[in-house]
Amino acid sequence: MNNSGSYPVDPTVPSGDHLMELLGIEPIDWGGGRCELTVTVDDRHLRNLPILHGGVTATLLDSALGIAASTVSPPDRVAVTAQLNVNFIRPAFPGERLVATGEVRHTGRQSVVATGEVRCDNGQLVATATGTFLFTDLPPSDTSSSTGVPS
Repeated sequence: MNNSGSYPVDPTVPSGDHLMELLGIEPIDWGGGRCELTVTVDDRHLRNLPILHGGVTATLLDSALGIAASTVSPPDRVAVTAQLNVNFIRPAFPGERLVATGEVRHTGRQSVVATGEVRCDNGQLVATATGTFLFTDLPPSDTSSSTGVPS
């Protein structure tokens, strides 16, 4: 497992994820088919009602499951989302600290199946998810600029 608060440098685990950084999602722990992430709900995460936008919840789960899947990827491959199913249980509110967990349930030659959930600090369940992730080749390192736009 890895240190809390810093993104992994292992190439099989996504690092420098700009969307996660933009949303304030922080890694707690990852490795061995598991991942734990956290975010504290603030104004940037809210929809027009004072509740967490479902897209943020889905992103949090996709990231937790995807990083868990990436930890079991072959060295020369990455895991990308092929399917994600999210079940929303209850809304999350401003100020709540959420913890998302992802765990690999099955690893095949070409794909991974993972499950996960989001809970509040007090243990209340916010959402659950299942996902399928496909192994794909790493992109060539010289095809993108530092902005991520193909050259």
